[in-house]
Amino acid sequence: MLQALVAVQQQVPDHQLIIELTERSNGVSVLETALVDAAHFINAHGLKLSLDDVGSGENQISLLRPLLPFSVEVKFALQNFTTARPDNYKQLVFWQKLALADAKDFVLEGIETIDDLALADQLSINLRQGYYYDRPHQFY
Repeated sequence: MLQALVAVQQQVPDHQLIIELTERSNGVSVLETALVDAAHFINAHGLKLSLDDVGSGENQISLLRPLLPFSVEVKFALQNFTTARPDNYKQLVFWQKLALADAKDFVLEGIETIDDLALADQLSINLRQGYYYDRPHQFY
């Protein structure tokens, strides 16, 4: 798969491919070394790496720390997020600060309501995505 993505990047040199990496619960464990090797390969071949859904499920700092040097952005999803649970807010702020400290883009995903928008405004998060703005469009 990685070779195919490199080939696509070479065919469209005026565009930058960003590979989004997230967990998938399928019962298969991937060794940390395999992930780091893949991240190194991605960077070495002109592709960029994004860490998606940080702070949710298994995508915690202990798992993602080795991949951070290879990533250009981290994406935090608001799904199942409530400001009533202080740990959710702390997670959001933690990941935002980590991204900023490492000069990475921080993207807030899952913005669906005016309250979500207000939260992003309150934290001065400028990279956002979600149904509040529009639904995904089929492009092929």
